Amino acid sequence: MDEIEKGLKEFLDYWFAGFMRGIEALDEPYQRKVLYECGKACAQSYTAQVFREAKENSEDMDSFFQNLSRRFSEATYERNGSRTIKVTYNQCGCDLVRLGLVKSPTLCECSAATLRENLQQSLGVSASVAVESSILRGGTHCVLIVSLENEI
Repeated sequence: MDEIEKGLKEFLDYWFAGFMRGIEALDEPYQRKVLYECGKACAQSYTAQVFREAKENSEDMDSFFQNLSRRFSEATYERNGSRTIKVTYNQCGCDLVRLGLVKSPTLCECSAATLRENLQQSLGVSASVAVESSILRGGTHCVLIVSLENEI
């Protein structure tokens, strides 16, 4: 769907504003639980499969990162040690933000959960993701730091 019909867009603007007010009213652990499930669902809708395919078609981690950068041209992936990956997005990749439905920086935790799910699915190791900076939080780029359970 390229454009949301005007009446539907108006409804969704109100709905997501209420949803985000509700999320922001939750204590941080509850926010993370809800946004983690949203991020997992987002990954399952498309990007987890892309990450798995990129990994299957890669000889090593460097080629995996190159394959991902080709598929997601707005992103760069770089190794920052044996268990750490730095991911930089030149623009927000969230469709809810792109469509103007959500403007809350709280949603960045959903993006972190999406990246976590994508990497766990493709690499087969547990990961945690921290948002270092984001466009919604006033940054020029989104930078996420991934810590993997095992060395890569």
